[in-house]
Amino acid sequence: MTEREEKAKEWLNRNFGKAMEIEALKRRLERMESDLERSVKPLRMREVQEEPTGNSQEEKLAEYIDLQRMVEVKILELGIEDQKTIKAILNVESAIYRTILIERYVNRLSWKQIAAVMHFSPGGGHFYHLHLESLSAVLPFIPEEVKRNDRERLGET
Repeated sequence: MTEREEKAKEWLNRNFGKAMEIEALKRRLERMESDLERSVKPLRMREVQEEPTGNSQEEKLAEYIDLQRMVEVKILELGIEDQKTIKAILNVESAIYRTILIERYVNRLSWKQIAAVMHFSPGGGHFYHLHLESLSAVLPFIPEEVKRNDRERLGET
């Protein structure tokens, strides 16, 4: 993989990683919802007095609400980043390259799923080569501010 292809892949994979993080947070929210549903019951005075500090239903609910807000913010940020990604990908001339890039970096399909959609062999060198070519094709359309931020982050001017 060339340096150009590596840069394009890194930029595109940022959203992929964020999406996986959001999915993990959503699963955590679901577990918290389940815990909250089970714990919502009338409490007797003795149960309240015996409950250790930091485990009250109110604190659990507050933690759940905070996590829910954080997930909503991350989803909004991801949507904005996905729009930038889509805009860059739509500039690529080849429909095959666009399909590979959209399915992987926007729809977040596995390589095996993408190969099935496109009727390619997932382990085939041809499919891998098409992915590398699509990365090279999208690089010129990556937003300039992203490239500039990357150079600043790496200490380049």
